[in-house]
Amino acid sequence: MRLHNLVLAAPAVAAILAGCTPSVVDQPDEGLITAVAGIVETSPLLPTASATDGDVGAPVRFAGTLGSGTPYQLIDLGPAAAGDQWTISNLSARLTGDAFLVVFLNEDYDLLRRQVVAGGASLAHIVRQGTPTLYAGIAPAYGANGGSFQMEVGWRGGFDVPQPQPQVVWLNFGGGANVEVHARSGISFGPFDAGALGGQYAGATEVVKAAIVATMREDYAAYNVTLLTSDDSFPPAGAHATVHFGGYDSRLLGLADNVDQYNADPWQHAIIYVESFSDFSVMGLSDQDMGEMVGNVASHELGHLLGLFHTQVPTDIMDTTGTAWDLAGAQAFSRAQLETSVFPVGFEDSPARLAETVGLAAVPDAGYLAKPLAAERMMRKAALRRLVREELPTRCGTCLDLDP
Repeated sequence: MRLHNLVLAAPAVAAILAGCTPSVVDQPDEGLITAVAGIVETSPLLPTASATDGDVGAPVRFAGTLGSGTPYQLIDLGPAAAGDQWTISNLSARLTGDAFLVVFLNEDYDLLRRQVVAGGASLAHIVRQGTPTLYAGIAPAYGANGGSFQMEVGWRGGFDVPQPQPQVVWLNFGGGANVEVHARSGISFGPFDAGALGGQYAGATEVVKAAIVATMREDYAAYNVTLLTSDDSFPPAGAHATVHFGGYDSRLLGLADNVDQYNADPWQHAIIYVESFSDFSVMGLSDQDMGEMVGNVASHELGHLLGLFHTQVPTDIMDTTGTAWDLAGAQAFSRAQLETSVFPVGFEDSPARLAETVGLAAVPDAGYLAKPLAAERMMRKAALRRLVREELPTRCGTCLDLDP
């Protein structure tokens, strides 16, 4: 059984490549970036504040070495306007086959785009919101030790800014046959039965199911996400994501097809392994609380389908470092520090990425916004967490293979 219960310390230093002039960059809140370095080869033809639509900047090439003393490098690319397209190409991979993890971060070190580049592959990103400083980041690919790299960054202006696209989500409580998620072999399961969560929940199927749906609708109330259920409708005819509820996995609570950045594919699937929650029946949660726990996991996996990565703040929906008690508590989308397997430094601003991806709801459902917990319930949960906080770590699936 694989359990996540990680306390991950950020790297003490990183290399900043900022033109030819070394400079110190403070990491917001954490002071994570302290070291400096210089560009190997550059060009003065990168875009400036006066760049016009259709301009093309000469590519910038740079090289370096990643290792224990330099776990990642950031390159200050200067200002970037909405509609600018930036690319990073891994030149060294064409000769050696080495793969590296590359990202774009804004001036606040918020993650904008992430990819492992190998062979002739490159990472491309069209800036949605202008930023006074755009950073390109390089780190070893997952499981690699680093090594020498040669990268090339290109720029072109004048692209249309991709507009948010609403997402319809169908919550399948009705069972499934040969359901395939994340390229795994298909599994079959029957209709949702709360008894699968533990014997004490037998007969509470409708209460638990209602709590799951209410939790997810609360989590996504501010965004242009429509949640339908198999109790209320057949699968929609148009493009929609599906979240299945059923089955068992010895290591996972949930799994998504992948992290679909900016929701390029609105037809993807996720699964919540309902029977896996029986391990947590010893927590003694009420029917409502258990439904909230399952709902938080479902919101997490749907977040992956909408392009969100893992974080390490237990109150954030995309967190993987808390415990089962955090999953059973109130979680919400927030700006949170990235889990280091995503990138060794930086943040994910989930509300901003969701707004850019699916858009904001025209009239958010006030009934699901800032829904307070009863004082008695909050005190009970706090006491439970203090008692056995480290006993039951959370288990999230997509982190098993973040970079397939």
